[in-house]
Amino acid sequence: MAWRLVAEWVTIGVIMALVRRYAIEPESIGLLCQAGTAPWWCGLRHALILAVHFKMIGYLATTMGVIALWSTRGIWGRLAMDLGAAGLVFYNVSWAAAGFVLGLLAVVDSDRKSC
Repeated sequence: MAWRLVAEWVTIGVIMALVRRYAIEPESIGLLCQAGTAPWWCGLRHALILAVHFKMIGYLATTMGVIALWSTRGIWGRLAMDLGAAGLVFYNVSWAAAGFVLGLLAVVDSDRKSC
């Protein structure tokens, strides 16, 4: 179980790093999305940029982590950890790290209770 979770976080981290490197940071992509005939995915790119700017990924990770501590379902902890991993890649470090740790505590606690 633990290795599967680590593989999940590494996969999310790699995917988010690739998204950041090839879809968010290049100036040419930004210019393309400002054109009048922007591709359909520019709306998703803009939403992600706004979510990063307003630290929404980190806030969502922390919210999911708090829910995970109160819930008996392990999915909340995994969501908190997944969002936390994505937030760490997108520089929402403080709130994303808090959400990741809260999710980790919930997942470890649910695993301990199931044993």
